[in-house]
Amino acid sequence: MIAAEPALMEVIQALVDCARAADFDFGEDTALVAAQHMLWQTVDLFMAIKALGIRPENTFALGKIYSNGPDVIRTLRAMGVSVLDSTMPEVGEFDGCFEQDIRHLWQVVADTLTPRQVKRIIVLDDGGKCISNTPPAVLRQYRIGGVEQTSHGMFLFEERPPPFAVTSWARTAVKLQIGGPMFSRCVIDNLRTRFLSGNLVRGEELGIIGFGSIGRGMAQLAVRQGHKVMFYDPTPDLQIPQHLQGKITRLDTLEQLLVSCDYVLGCSGRNPFKDKWPMDHRPGIKLFSGSSGDEEFGPIIRDLREKGGFQVAHDTWDMTSAEGPSGPILIAYHGYPYNFISRDGEAVPTNIVQLETGGLLAGLIQARSHLALHENGDEENTGINRLAPEAQRFVYEAWLKAMGDQGIDVRQRYLYEPAMLSAARHERWFVENTEPNPDSGYQLKTNVENGMRYIFSHAGEAKRGKRVRGFCDQARPGIASAHWEAAKQAAF
Repeated sequence: MIAAEPALMEVIQALVDCARAADFDFGEDTALVAAQHMLWQTVDLFMAIKALGIRPENTFALGKIYSNGPDVIRTLRAMGVSVLDSTMPEVGEFDGCFEQDIRHLWQVVADTLTPRQVKRIIVLDDGGKCISNTPPAVLRQYRIGGVEQTSHGMFLFEERPPPFAVTSWARTAVKLQIGGPMFSRCVIDNLRTRFLSGNLVRGEELGIIGFGSIGRGMAQLAVRQGHKVMFYDPTPDLQIPQHLQGKITRLDTLEQLLVSCDYVLGCSGRNPFKDKWPMDHRPGIKLFSGSSGDEEFGPIIRDLREKGGFQVAHDTWDMTSAEGPSGPILIAYHGYPYNFISRDGEAVPTNIVQLETGGLLAGLIQARSHLALHENGDEENTGINRLAPEAQRFVYEAWLKAMGDQGIDVRQRYLYEPAMLSAARHERWFVENTEPNPDSGYQLKTNVENGMRYIFSHAGEAKRGKRVRGFCDQARPGIASAHWEAAKQAAF
């Protein structure tokens, strides 16, 4: 007797039901290549992808050594997914090592798919490396679209534009404004429970590098827990939220931050110390990353490891040295994101982080829709595309309902501002807080967004268990008939 697969979580199930009601299917001639954290949320996502038509044997994944859950990998492999082994890098060398693993992943994909009837590939990326390293031969052989989920990846694309169209979940209103505080809470909780053993040291100075969504969330939580908070961000016209004004201090330089703080949390998504290290710091300073890979503190790690007394704890992966420019330094967890310190298949609880999982699935649906339009000659397969506001709103509202059904007070747990939650009831909020933004010159992909609007217009039918086969015959107001016809094709 074959054991039944576990049920999908609420947000993912709602998306699957909605896509099915609109008769959406990825198609068995579609493959998925993913650079993903090997967490239980990834199992949920891959099960949904399977339910919507991508065969597990045409799904290829590579995890990251600092977030790989062994049980998760075994579960995915039992499903038929090809999960490649991750290489353990030297300390401070994650980036180059991971890029080599990505190249190996693509070689396995190319060799495996060649005899199969696969026409297109969707790349789900975490950090931009999988998209940027797509081999030229694969680009020539398949039609390819992508989804990027991190700001780190979007920053990479500023330097190395992607070779095909990429849907950005990374810079959506939902990811930045709602998801950011979730990941911030995870890092702060791990700092308190894993590093401080539950003992909050009130009055000590806590510094934050980068004041984006995660940095702001950490500042709010740290202030609430009694820390004196300082931050550094090079953005000249940065706005401090009203509820934090007068409670945190902005410093002018990175060095000022390091000299002033006992703990520093990196939240920039970049490499802030490139060409700036060494610099003065507070003796005994402790550094924690909330970003991606080990890039944020990479220059510090590579400098310290060449000096005497550099040590790495076997159990915690904390690195210590007495040979910093101003004395002792500790860099926690190899410089990897501290939200993954548990290495047990969860960072943010899976039932809560299904907001992120739902956003990725919506992004994959949009990427497939874009490819359909490209194959019909109705869209260029280039550039960074925003995730349609209708899709974001659906994911957000499904998540709110799921949290309510579970009795989770997200406003209290993540300190969301009531004004923001009120604004998020309206579609305009999703438009204004999503990048790329039309106000900055972004040209909307009207056909793609029409296709997404069609899919998510059938949420009601999905709730009633109905399956809609085909679009309405009338074009919607303001949409040229030819564009509407093209948009129809995107859902199939």
